[in-house]
Amino acid sequence: MIQHITLIYFKADTTDERKQAVLAAFQQLPDLIPGIKAFRTGLDLELLEGNAGLAVVAEFASADDFLTYSTHAAHAEVIFPVCGEVMASYATSQFEF
Repeated sequence: MIQHITLIYFKADTTDERKQAVLAAFQQLPDLIPGIKAFRTGLDLELLEGNAGLAVVAEFASADDFLTYSTHAAHAEVIFPVCGEVMASYATSQFEF
């Protein structure tokens, strides 16, 4: 199994409404992209200063399934139009378990 993690850092002036829109966009991905075994996403609880604003944790049966996900058009069509203007940076990581 492949575990994929994405952390989104929002620009400082990003409103809660825009953060919710980004979350809603990410929540669409399991219905749009084949091969996702498990998918969890949520906004940061702001318990610690400096945390990322949104996290995505997804599981895939294989590296090929992950690559299908990572190159799928839904990222350009669904995520980037909502996230692009409010994202300061992001980080991803994949590991096998």
